[in-house]
Amino acid sequence: MDHRSTSIQRDGGQSLVEFALILPVLAVLLLSVIQFAFILAAQVGITNAVREAGRLAATTTPTTTTAAATGNGQGVYDALANPSSGFLKKNVFAYSASGLVTSGPGDTMVCYRTETDASGNLIVVVRIDASYVHPVFVPLLGPILIGIDGNSGDGGLRVGASQEMRVENDQIVLPYGGGLTATPSCYNP
Repeated sequence: MDHRSTSIQRDGGQSLVEFALILPVLAVLLLSVIQFAFILAAQVGITNAVREAGRLAATTTPTTTTAAATGNGQGVYDALANPSSGFLKKNVFAYSASGLVTSGPGDTMVCYRTETDASGNLIVVVRIDASYVHPVFVPLLGPILIGIDGNSGDGGLRVGASQEMRVENDQIVLPYGGGLTATPSCYNP
């Protein structure tokens, strides 16, 4: 009997056992990388969607009264959050409208306020906030990631973005009586 062939057979069996022991760890690492890639892609998509909504809000003029801010805010919010054709649907892979945060801290909203620019002119500024709960599909990561954002009851990891832009209104003539103040007037359904 050749001793070399017995040694090769034992080495092959040992390698198979080692592979069987390390395979679950490698699988979890691979799935973790994939999960984080989906979360990062959702974050980038939300940032792009909020930027598009901010640009729409900045160019929707005039927005100098509370009534105009409410109407324009609703239009911008709808363009952002429409479940079939909104900016979020177009920019976030596998977007689900049920994941959009619409109540509580960090909710999705469109807010207008007035402030004075560096030249002393009264201007209107719009702020768009969007938060989205991204599902966690790797079971072993769920308990770790779901509570990391401080909201363990939402079943996912919350990602979001904010954008603030100056509204391209004509110059506001003082005294101003349009009702918009430094305190934001927000639209959130």
